[in-house]
This record gives sequence, structure tokens and C-alpha cells, in this order.
Amino acid sequence: MMGFRDPRSARTKARIPAWGTVLAAGLLGYSLSLVVRAGRWPALAVLIVALVIGVTVLVALWDGIRRLVDVFVMLRQDPEAGSLYGRVHRAETIAQQGDVAAAVEILDDVAATRAMTRAPLLVAAFAMVRGAIAEAQGDLERAEHEMQIAVAVHGQSWDRAAHSEALEKLGKIQLIRGSNADAYRTLTEAVRVGGGRMYRLSRVRTELFLTVIALNDDDGARMVRHMMTARELAIRWRCHAQHGIACDMLARWALHEGRTDDATRFVTEATDAYRRGNATLPNRLRHFVALAKVAEAHGDRHEALRWYLRTMHDVADLRAGWGWRNAQAYFVDIYSEDEVSAFECAYALHLRGDVAAIDGFATLLDLGNRTALRQMLRGELLVDEPDDLGETSLQGIVEVLAAIATREGSVSEALTLGMQEESPQAATVAAAGRQDVAASHERLEGLVSLRFRRSMEGRTAASTTDAGFWAVRWQTHVLQTRLLIDGDTMHVAGLWTAPDGARRPFLHPVDSQQARLIGEVAGLADLSVGPDPEAEPRRDPGSDEESLSAVGAAEGVRAEAPGWRKTPRFHHLRNGDSVAWTDLAGLLLPAGLVTLLAQQDPGGEVPKLLLIPDSILWRVPWAAVKVEPGHAEGYLADRAVLAMLPSLSLVEDPPEPATAPTAPPGAPVRALAYLAGVHREGLAIERAALDAAYGADIEYAIQPTTFLNALDPASAPLALAVVSVHGNSRPGLAHALKLDRHTVLSAARMLTLRFPQLLMINACLSAELDERHGTDPLGIPTAALCRGAETVIGGIFPLPDGPTANPVYSHPTAGILAILYRLLADGVPASSALRAAQRRWRRERGPVPPWLWAGLISITTQFTDVYQSTSDEQEQRSVA
Repeated sequence: MMGFRDPRSARTKARIPAWGTVLAAGLLGYSLSLVVRAGRWPALAVLIVALVIGVTVLVALWDGIRRLVDVFVMLRQDPEAGSLYGRVHRAETIAQQGDVAAAVEILDDVAATRAMTRAPLLVAAFAMVRGAIAEAQGDLERAEHEMQIAVAVHGQSWDRAAHSEALEKLGKIQLIRGSNADAYRTLTEAVRVGGGRMYRLSRVRTELFLTVIALNDDDGARMVRHMMTARELAIRWRCHAQHGIACDMLARWALHEGRTDDATRFVTEATDAYRRGNATLPNRLRHFVALAKVAEAHGDRHEALRWYLRTMHDVADLRAGWGWRNAQAYFVDIYSEDEVSAFECAYALHLRGDVAAIDGFATLLDLGNRTALRQMLRGELLVDEPDDLGETSLQGIVEVLAAIATREGSVSEALTLGMQEESPQAATVAAAGRQDVAASHERLEGLVSLRFRRSMEGRTAASTTDAGFWAVRWQTHVLQTRLLIDGDTMHVAGLWTAPDGARRPFLHPVDSQQARLIGEVAGLADLSVGPDPEAEPRRDPGSDEESLSAVGAAEGVRAEAPGWRKTPRFHHLRNGDSVAWTDLAGLLLPAGLVTLLAQQDPGGEVPKLLLIPDSILWRVPWAAVKVEPGHAEGYLADRAVLAMLPSLSLVEDPPEPATAPTAPPGAPVRALAYLAGVHREGLAIERAALDAAYGADIEYAIQPTTFLNALDPASAPLALAVVSVHGNSRPGLAHALKLDRHTVLSAARMLTLRFPQLLMINACLSAELDERHGTDPLGIPTAALCRGAETVIGGIFPLPDGPTANPVYSHPTAGILAILYRLLADGVPASSALRAAQRRWRRERGPVPPWLWAGLISITTQFTDVYQSTSDEQEQRSVA
């Protein structure tokens, strides 16, 4: 990212060194003395030589003079441009350090000034930096557009070096976009335009890009020629980082040809080059991977794993400044192949009996799922803490939160939830309103990402992310899983930790059919690998409408989810006996855990299982996974008390495990409920159950404002909050609940509230998280967990709501909740209570498909369920 010419780039140009000026002055003085003393002809010859050298030096210095002239011209065009030029330079520096969200904030502020339209040099500098950031974020269309602006502006100036640099960067983007022919033309034009005035760094980088083009064209000879040229130029001009890059590329090529000794020599040379120069983080990452590959070629997997771990540690650090944006998918995908190689290396060592390899495997899982949300709004955001952006990021956060709260509290549902508008004028206003709210959510994500991640720098974690620690402390099985995607290959990587602390890693390959299955049950039908991504969902015998007509279909769901019953996800959920759910058990669970759970008595005491999946596997309805095929009670929810958690880093300073329920049966508790928008008969069932369970201790909020005011941090604390409304599945901070026709509550707005220890969000999709690849697991559940809640119960898919043709199956969600409220009031821990309620509702109705009962899940940071029902009879007595 080189939008500006700093002193380092000046040293890499073709120019005469400073001693040439001294020599020219000495010769000139000597020739003048000869003119005076000895005559003119010998002296004139020396004078001519001196003048030639002097002119050469002046030509070499002319670039610096022109740069000064450029600055004066820019200041004459607009006095404000000089300070803005410095701010753009600052944004570039911040971006190079990793704080890209902060850099974008600065650039957005600069773009809003009038000087941007009056100072061409400022426009070019801005375009270079903005284009480089867009390239790194994966927004290649915008990156190419910005670089074309820079090329056009510099093409009208006398600065051939800047013009060629802009062309070089444009060629790089075209190369990334796959336009080899365009990239080749642009890069060769950069060399022609720059000539002897081309920056040396640009010249070397051009050779490296031409190397990649030759590789894409399968022209090995041309590729090696460009690589060697880049290496030679980098050595000659002391471009140490580019020297290292060229050597790393030569090492990888040598490995490809089986020349292991040559590869070792090249990576050693690269290590020395990086030691003599300032290698950027991406360059170091490339070098670490090359070292790992060379170590693997020598059969030293321990050394390879060491370098792979260094790579993934730095990838996690590199992610730190990029916010929660869709562009992270591109950024993370760059290192997907290296991540898969790291897991394969660690797993191979484990299979050889290397105990230490399990530590590496666990570290890789932690790095892939690492999040800064643990510190999120546990007090830091309410403190005015200045940063180095010229203003406090807190001020910007507060402003955006206030704007979102105002919009969500006052605009119509058409603006906030995308409802169908009644007129073209209303449609125009609604579209503008949705764009405005979306932009606010995106800006807030960048701001809070920057602030929260900075809060982690240099801070000792208050809790451990070691699964073994929590497995022993909570006496639970812990299952961490991650879906690894690298082009046309896919794996499920996982680590099963038993209550005794024993850890068992697994790495399951995923074929094209299995990939489609995961995508379908997770509601991501485009998730596929292999040659046949357009294949129809697998249909099992007996999975047609007959299986649904046996129980009837509820009238609706607690969400705006048109076409839900036509989705592959619904197809699988309505047929829980299909082999698909058994296949999922083999994919997502280790064989030993499947065997252990299959042996459990569902009517007796069962183990606890804490699930920590990544953002894609989070959306799988884990409760419906079948660990014992053919058994009516063979679901995962039958054989274990389930709880979920996006990341162990959300756990913070828990109390010691209790020896008795925290709230003994019948203890008074202050509870708040807000019930609105869903089927009235279902809400009546819930209200009657709440009254029976809590009596005078339950309060009902009639208006959204009453409910929100009760969650204000200044209000009296609650022990329980229940909200039964409609939800949506928007990503990140836009994840929202519809409180009434005119008010929504988004995850962004939840950042300003304080929640009780137990929060029940009985809405469709309320438990889903941002599935965008590479993003932090942000959504309503994590916002609530970071704002006081210890357990959140919510919906992982559209919850059935309303009557059915067969009254026995009517209002399934309300029926399960009615049982759950009574169990909670009796002091049964939330996760155990949810399992007991779902099982009792099923037992009273006979075999029912998972879509009627498996939609509610428990998400907790304190899996201290010391109460466990030892028999179905005890469960029945508890709710009698």
C-alpha cells in the first residue's frame, strides 16, 4: 500500500548519490582556477566535464524539486488541501499498521470536504490509498475504479514515476481479478512510462506480478525468468522485502520441481533479506508458509507445525483491524489453503501419537474462532477513552447508536423490516430509509471493531479459552468444530474434550453431497464443493408431503419468512428420521462421542455437551442430529443436555460451581415479559403459563417503550426477561426483533441496554449469528451476552406458530415454552429445563418432526447446570 512517495521510496530511484554534487563543485572550482592561471583551453575541457556532471546531478535532484512544486501548486489550489493531504497520508499509515476501520473513518471524513474536488494531487493521493484499502478488503471493483482515477490524474502531470506507480497498482488489481491480458498490458505500460524514472520498488514489484501472470499462463520458463529478474533487481537496489518475496516464490517453485535443497537455500536467503529490511505482516506470512512447506518436504512435521502456527497467529492479528464486514470473506480466503495445511499437519502428528500436536490443533481452532467480544460493552464503551484519530471513537459510536435508536423507535415497519409499501412514494422513502439504517449499522461495526480490538491490546485475558479448563470445571463434554473451505475441498475440523480434560481431535473430509447437506440444513444452499453444485437436494423415501400431513402444518412462523416451507432446510427438518441426520452425526461428531451418546439412556441421567461451532456450523439444528438411527429418542437432544457458545472468549470470571440450584423452587424472582405480534392463542398459552409459574412476580410490558425502559442500565435489575415477537435473520448488528408495527430492536440498539442473567427471545431466527465468512459471531445473542445476560434462549430457525389441522400439534412453540416456564420457576437450570420441556412435549404427542420442537436452543457462558433430571418421572412431577 504505497499511495505516497516517502523518503524510503526516494532512495530506490535511479539517481546520482550526494557525493556527485561535491565532486562537481570541486571540479568546477578547479577549472576556474586553471582559467585564471594557465589559459583557457585545458580549463574549458575540465569546465565542460564539471558542467556535465552538475547537470546530471540537477536532473537527479529535479524530482525532489518537482515534488516541492507539486505541494505549492496544491496549496495554491486550496489552502485546506495541505492538511487533508497529511490526513490521507496518516490514513495510509494507520491502514498499514492494521487499523483499517480507523483509516476508513479518516478517508470518509476527507471525502466529505470541498477541497477534494479542487486539488487534483489530493484526488490522486486519496484514490491510491482508498484503492489499496478496497483491494485488501476484497472490493476489487472499487479498487480498480480508484486506481483508474489515480492513473488518469497522474497521466496529466509531469511525474512519470507517480504515473508508473499508479499503473503498476492498477495492473496488480487486474491480475487479482483474473484479467491476465489487461494486467500484462498495464504492467508493461508502467515500465514504458516510468523508464529510468520508475520507482525501484515499483519496478521490482512489476517483475513479481509478471511472474504470477506467467504462472497463470503455465509458462514455467517465463515465470522463472521474471522471478530471477526480480531477485537480481531487488539485490542490486537493496529492496529487501521484495528480495525476500522473490526468494520465497523461488523456493515454492523449487519444491514443485522436487529440488528440496534449492528450496532450502532460497528460504534461507529470504530469511536474511527480511532480517535486513522491514517486512510487512503479509510478507512475513508468505515467508512462514514457505518455511513450513520446506520443513514438510524434509519430513520435519514438528518444524512445519511451528511455522504454520506462527502463520495463523499472525493471520488472527492481521484480521484485527478489518472490522465486521463482508470483505473479510475475501481476506480470510487468501489463507484458507494454509489453514487447511496447518490442520492436516497437526492431525498427522496426532495420528503418529504426538501428544503435543493436540495443543497445536486446539490453538488452530481457537485462532480460527477468536473474538474480541469478551470485552464488548462490559463497561469500556461507557468510558470516554480518547484514541489517536483526532476525536474519540466513543463519540462516533454514541452518535451512531443514537441515530439507530431514533430510527428504530420512530419509523414505520416499511422502513425497518422491508415490508411491502403501499405506494411508489412510500417505496422510495422506505428504500432510502433502509439504506440509511444499513449504512449506520456498517459504520458502527467498523467503529466498535476498532475500539474493542484495541481494548484487547496488551491486556491479559480475564478468562481462559482452554476447553479443557472449562470441561473439567463445568463437568461437561466440549465440542469445538470448524468448517474448513479451500476452493473445491472441504473438511470439518473438531476437538472433543471430555469432562476429565482428555482431548481428541478429528478431521473429517467432506465430499460434494455432504457439503450440500450441510449447506441445506444450515440454510445456506450455496455451500458446495466439487463439480455438481446445482444438484437437487437429496430426497429420502417417505419424505414427501405424507410425513407432514400426519401432524399438520402450523399456520405461520414467528418471522417474516416467505417461502420457508419450500426451502431444503425445512425439507430436512420435517423428516427427522431421514439418513441425512445420521450422516450429519458422522460428519460433525467424532466417532467416539457418537458411540458414547448412543449408549445413553434418554430417560435417565445424561451427560452435558457444550457446542462451540464456527459461524456456518452454528446454523445447523444440532438438537436434531441423530446419534442412534431408527430410535425415536435417538436425537442428540435426547442423549445429552445441550448448550451452545460462539466462543470460549465470551466466558468471563465465573463463580465457582454451585452445589445447589441458584434459585430454589418457589423463590421469588422479578420477571418481565413482552408478548406481541405472534398468534394470539399461542400468546395466551404463554401468558397463562407465566402467571401459573411466577404469579405476582411477573410483570407485563404493554408498550415497547415500557419494555425498553425496563432494560435501561439505570433501571432496577431483572432476573428474567421474556420476549415473544417476530424476528429476522439480518447479519451482524442489523439482526433485529420486531416489537410492534413502528419499533424494532436491533443488536446495535441492544448495545445500549442491560439484560438479566436469563433472557428468553422466543422469536424466529433470534439465536442465529452473522454467518459471513471471517466475521466475528455477532448478533442478538452475543450482544445480549455481552450486556449482562449469562444465558439466552432463542430460535435457530423459523419457529412454528399457530393452529394445525390436528389440534394435538397446534401451537408447538407456545406449548414447549409453557412447560419451560414452570421448570425455570422451579429452579431447573435453563439448558436442562429446555431439554426437559422439548422431550415432554414430544412424549405427549408421539413421534413429531424436528421442525416442530428443535427450533429453540440455549446459549450460555455459564454451563453450570448442577440440577439434572434423573428420570422422565421426575420431569413429569416437576411440571405436574
